[in-house]
Amino acid sequence: MSNPQKTKGSGWERALVDFLAVHRIEATRIPAGATNDRGDLFIPIIEWPSIDAKNYSSYAGQLGGWVDRAEEQATNAGRRFGIVWLKRRGKANPANAYVVMSGKAFMTLMSMIGDK
Repeated sequence: MSNPQKTKGSGWERALVDFLAVHRIEATRIPAGATNDRGDLFIPIIEWPSIDAKNYSSYAGQLGGWVDRAEEQATNAGRRFGIVWLKRRGKANPANAYVVMSGKAFMTLMSMIGDK
């Protein structure tokens, strides 16, 4: 029997891949269980962050740990920062989801935009 939480998570990852494809961003799912966790999605554009996808009904008490983990995954992936892309309850479209990052990651993103 399959794990319902894993099924929810995999569905959210697929939704993110499809959403990014509509925006002409090629993303692939990273298989679970890698030694050096690099996140849930891989985008071959080096400026993109590592992405940790989450689909939970409650975020209470978990955001800090998830953001810390996203930063670890970014280091493992050789990216400048990591994000957590959280499914929003009652909203299936990733455009209506939450993207959470540390203040350091936000400033990295802003400096990248300023470099253009």
